[in-house]
Order: sequence, then structure tokens, then C-alpha cells
Amino acid sequence: MDQWVLYGKSGNPSYEITKAWLKNNGIPVENNSIFQLTREEIGRLAALVPGGAKNLAYPDVFSFSLINPQKKTEKGHIEKIQSGDLSEEEIIDILSDYPSLVITPIVTDYKTLLVGYDLETMVSTFRFVKVKDVTMA
Repeated sequence: MDQWVLYGKSGNPSYEITKAWLKNNGIPVENNSIFQLTREEIGRLAALVPGGAKNLAYPDVFSFSLINPQKKTEKGHIEKIQSGDLSEEEIIDILSDYPSLVITPIVTDYKTLLVGYDLETMVSTFRFVKVKDVTMA
């Protein structure tokens, strides 16, 4: 059975819904805070997503502000990341310094990567995953 890892931040509705969906469907998952991501883990996740680390970050300041209205310092980094002027290593450095810039939830077994909440993608991804006892969240 594959070990799935869920990265997120408490209070983020998408993370909470994903966590409950995985539990209700009996998918064994290890929960990790996005704020404890290491530089190496970000690099490993970036290698799994088309477009690299840039696609792990929020696409614009508006969407970041909806989830993180109190975070002012990080907003300037989003435009730098999405501008295309930074190298992959520079983006990974920024994301490791400011993990709140990473879109959550992230669900991975380090072969497959799901970024953000998308029910259809989760259903198709987990269709053939062996489950354990199902209990309601």
C-alpha cells in the first residue's frame, strides 16, 4: 500500500475538505504542515509538477490574499515567482523561506502530485488505491 502525504495549513477550507475526504474514503495519509516543508521536500515536490516550483506557488496576489489576508510581506514574492525571471533554485529558496506561498492542499505519494482541491482529480487518482477501514471524519 502506498503511503500518501497531505501537506496543508489548518484553517484552509480546501485542506480541511481534502483531509476529511481522504479519511472518509479510507485513504491512509500522513498529515504535515506546509510550514514545516524543507527545501529538499519543496525540490522533490517541484520535480513532480509540470512547470516546476513555479506551479507550486499561488498564481497571483489576489488568490493568495483570499487565503492569507494578513500576510503582507509575501505578496511581493508572488509576482517575482510568476514573472519567469527567477531560476528554479531561486523559486525553491523563496518557497522554503515563505511556505505560505505554496498552494495547499498538496497530496502526494512522491510519484503522483495533486495541488489544490479538485474532487474529480482525487476520485480518479484514488480509484484503485487500497483503503483501510472507513470512518467518518
